[in-house]
Amino acid sequence: MRVIRLALVSSLAAVSLVGSSFATASAEQLPAPQPSPAVEAAPNVEGSLSAAAPIGLFVTTGDKVHYSTSKPGSPAAMSGHGWWIKGTTKATKANISIWLEVKSGKGWRVVGSGVKKNAYPGGGSKGRATARMVCAQGPVAPGTKWTYRTRIDVDLIGHADSSEQAVTAPQSYPCLPQA
Repeated sequence: MRVIRLALVSSLAAVSLVGSSFATASAEQLPAPQPSPAVEAAPNVEGSLSAAAPIGLFVTTGDKVHYSTSKPGSPAAMSGHGWWIKGTTKATKANISIWLEVKSGKGWRVVGSGVKKNAYPGGGSKGRATARMVCAQGPVAPGTKWTYRTRIDVDLIGHADSSEQAVTAPQSYPCLPQA
């Protein structure tokens, strides 16, 4: 199951969004993005008020946190990836930030992060951001597991977007987090 964020965005600048501006659900639960006829007055790039700017859609998505090794015999690591799907936005590139987090007490602690600049939509090894953490070496009691997730933020280049972030479903592994 992949977690996705569906966001309404203005093609020119930030727009006051009414109601829920995004949805987080499994890919199977959401229909494909459809064009939106909604328009709203928004300031243009120079800051003066422009004509109505169409609102577009895009999807922020990522895979589940999983074990990763770069080479056979290398230490075990936790890894997660984030990317975006175009939808109806006029944006063609985005900067993607991803944070790998471990459950710590009542909250979450960042243990790895990554950025992919100028990413085209669609993912793949060249169109996604990766967050990775090598598992720490140390004594681990049998059956002990730690819970990991990722937070993903997509910032469209040259177009406004909302500040919401996608969060993947927590996954538990016997991988001791780095201090």
